[in-house]
Amino acid sequence: MRNFFINLGLLLTPLLLLEAAFRFLPVAYLPRIEAVSEAAPMARFEPNVDFRWSRDWNFSVVTRKHTNNYGFVSAIDYRPEERTPLLAIVGDSLVEANQVDAGKSLGEVLHAGLGAKGRVYSFAISGAPLSQYLAYAEYARKDFRADSLAIVVAPNDFDESLFKYKSEGRFHYFNDDGSMQRVDYDLSGVKAVLRHSAVLRYVIQNMEAGQRLDLLWQTLRGERAKFLQGDDLEKRLADSKRVIDIFFEQLPARTGLGPDRVVFLLDPLRRAIYSPEIWAEAQKSFYGRIPQYFAEQARARGYEVIDLQPTFVQSYKLGRTIEVAPTDSHWSALGHQVVAEQLAHSMVYQRTFNGTHSKSQ
Repeated sequence: MRNFFINLGLLLTPLLLLEAAFRFLPVAYLPRIEAVSEAAPMARFEPNVDFRWSRDWNFSVVTRKHTNNYGFVSAIDYRPEERTPLLAIVGDSLVEANQVDAGKSLGEVLHAGLGAKGRVYSFAISGAPLSQYLAYAEYARKDFRADSLAIVVAPNDFDESLFKYKSEGRFHYFNDDGSMQRVDYDLSGVKAVLRHSAVLRYVIQNMEAGQRLDLLWQTLRGERAKFLQGDDLEKRLADSKRVIDIFFEQLPARTGLGPDRVVFLLDPLRRAIYSPEIWAEAQKSFYGRIPQYFAEQARARGYEVIDLQPTFVQSYKLGRTIEVAPTDSHWSALGHQVVAEQLAHSMVYQRTFNGTHSKSQ
């Protein structure tokens, strides 16, 4: 028995020392995602938490963030009882903006600039697809009486909206018949304990071990190659177009807002836009063709669309870096400022805060 404890101590001591060492490093430690269920259907985090976000093995980006009173990543507490005009920004990790310090995201920048004139609230979480945007948009309108919407759309938001392609817990997805299906979520007891380990958080979050293993597994099975060619590509394109059609069919009824109150901001294939040759080739790919179809359908229905590609290219020519890091294509603080300027000049923004304001019932 004595030898057992000696050997156990020899085994655990290096692990404990490693854990202690990592606690002095800026390892990412995100707040807990709240349970998603019929009673609480919207994906969000534990409210009122200050936390640290970081990425890469060498902590190339380290930020300080905050979840507000409703559990969204924002330095702004949301006040649904207020009656000033409200623009709701909906999106995924681009809008969540963990890559920039609190106060520097798109929504926070615009909100600060309005003062008492109005409000800008963000409803977003990393990994959300277009179907989840629809759920957030409905939530923002019904629970907060949003006067207008700005929806940030990324090239990977479309096929991931279908339940048959993605079924990650906490999100809403479309079934083939167009109905919306929520996948409930609750953090398991084991994960609740393990997330307190700095070493495990470093491996999972900073090293992105899960994503790397998934990509390796897909490559070994040939799924990534199939996705980009032949019949599989055409089927994925057709399914994604169907998602877009469903989205636009349901958007007016779910939000009660007309096209004059909704603006879409299209984030381009960022790494492709800096080379005319690569950009031209990328337009033929899945991630080039589907955003084009989305923009066409939006404009045909009278919605305002802001293509961020020309703005980002111009910033690049001026030596202004939009991406937060070479290993991370999310927007930098400058990127958020540039997008905020574009949104502030939109007709929807001007109509909401500088035009005749009348709140719908």
